[in-house]
Formats: sequence, structure tokens, C-alpha cells
Amino acid sequence: MTTTNAGQGKGAEEGATRAGFVALVGLPNAGKSTLLNALVGEHLAAVSRKPQTTRHRIPGFRTDATTQYVFADTPGLLDPAGALQQSMLDTALSALEGVDAICWLVDHDRPTPREEELLRRLGGARIPLFLLLTKSDQVPAAKLEAREATWEERGAWSGRFRVSAVTGEGLSELLAALRKRLPEQPFFYPADDLTDLNLRFLAAELVREACYEELGAELPYSVHVEVTEWRESATARDKTLVRATIYVERESQKGIVIGAGGRKLGEIGRRARGSIETLIGGPVYLELWVKVRAKWSRRVQDLRFFGYRG
Repeated sequence: MTTTNAGQGKGAEEGATRAGFVALVGLPNAGKSTLLNALVGEHLAAVSRKPQTTRHRIPGFRTDATTQYVFADTPGLLDPAGALQQSMLDTALSALEGVDAICWLVDHDRPTPREEELLRRLGGARIPLFLLLTKSDQVPAAKLEAREATWEERGAWSGRFRVSAVTGEGLSELLAALRKRLPEQPFFYPADDLTDLNLRFLAAELVREACYEELGAELPYSVHVEVTEWRESATARDKTLVRATIYVERESQKGIVIGAGGRKLGEIGRRARGSIETLIGGPVYLELWVKVRAKWSRRVQDLRFFGYRG
């Protein structure tokens, strides 16, 4: 099932239309997922204060009368310490293939060695590269100016923007600049579509997001969520049934997720249920289970089983 939003428009007007693919790239916690959600106008990508929340390529579409932007949120550019992180890095790098533009998000003062290396590689690729200084509402102007000056010499930028997904600063200017770089061609997707991900995947991401918010510092990185059943409501008054399994790597982690008397699991469920209800626009009955799959994040066969790149 494709997530849609009738408020995005009825389709292209007569005349030339533009459509293209734009990758959102940056370090963990640079604000990629929050920006994607703001650009699309829907909570598609899981967001957390903890780094490394995004594990997959998350597509999001923004369509107006003459332009369709196909954005892709990507995992953070990190130095992998295991099979799961290597899969995330591979996903981020593969998302740069075949795109029409790249938005390079930064919320820090100087490039890391991995960023330097990738910028050198992209320098000869002839893909328009836009520098986005994110979270501009949280950073003093003087610091933003110094940060922009440092980054300006690190790449052949097609444009530089100070953006805030919270206030909307810089977003309209960014969209106008991106539009000029997109090819003249028909839309790839119906104008009302927001993503090509199915609701099961999105619901699993929202449950995982709730785990990140409710659990301690390290445990969320050992969590994977699978939606095992999705039963649509028969009427507007009925609840959509969603059953999901939260996988962890050790029995001790299972106890932490469940909590004393099941309270922690209940908190996760309440947070996730609210997000899923907002997503589908109707009531949800969410049932959560917790299972142990030992060392799943370090085993390539388990990563492939769960749908990660491997």
C-alpha cells in the first residue's frame, strides 16, 4: 500500500514538468530524517535524539503543480564497527547512485575524514551538490557564518543554504534551487503519493522509533522490529489491528524492553500507537511481542533475513 496525501496536489498543470531524485546525506544526527519529514509533510522517517536511527534508504515524495522531488533519507556516514553498521554505510553510499542532486547536511564545524574522502569522490561526478547547514534555529548566526566559511572550501557547491526543519527557514529557497537541477520529464509517481514504502514497513519504523525514545542509551541499537500482521478495519469506527515483534539479542535485553510488570513495553506501545494512528488517520490496536535472536546485528544471514543490505 502506498502512503498518500490528497493535500499535495492534483497533478501537473499543462506545460513542462520536472522530476528527479535527491539524496539527503550526512553524519548521524545531522537532521536528515527530520528534514525529509518536513519536506514531505508527513512523518515517514524515524526520528530520535540518538544517532544511527536511520538504517534504510527512506524515500519521500514532494509534488507540486510542475515538480516532483523524490527525496531519499539515508543512514549516517559512519565508520562501521560491525555488520549492521557496514550495511548502513553501504546503503548510504548506494543511495548516491543515479541521483540528480545531493543535499549534504552538516551540523558540525569541520568535515570528518570519511566526509573528506566522499567529497573528493563526488567532486568529479558532476552531480549538483548543495551544502545544507541544518538546525539553523539552534545555532547563533556568528557560528553559522564561521561554519559556512569552513565548509565552503571543502566542495564545489551548487548552492549553500541555512535550513531549519522546525521553522522552515531556507526550505523554499532550497526547493527552488533543486528544481532548476531536475530534468524536464513526467512525474514518476502519482501526485498524491508520499512514498513507495508500504504501511507495514512504516509502522515497524515507528515502533523502533518508540524503542529509541523509551529505552536506554545502548539497547536501541540491538533492536529490530517486524510487523507480523496488519488487518485493516472494516469500518471507520473499527481499529486497524497491528501485531509487531521486537527482536533483541540477549535475554537480559528482553527483560529491559518488557520492564517490571510490562510497564516499559506498555510505554513503547502507547508512543508507537499514537504515531501509527497519525500515519493512517484512524484508530489502531497495537500488539507487541519481544523475542530474542542472538547476535542478529553481527550475523550477515540475519541481516539479510531482516531485509538489510548485506
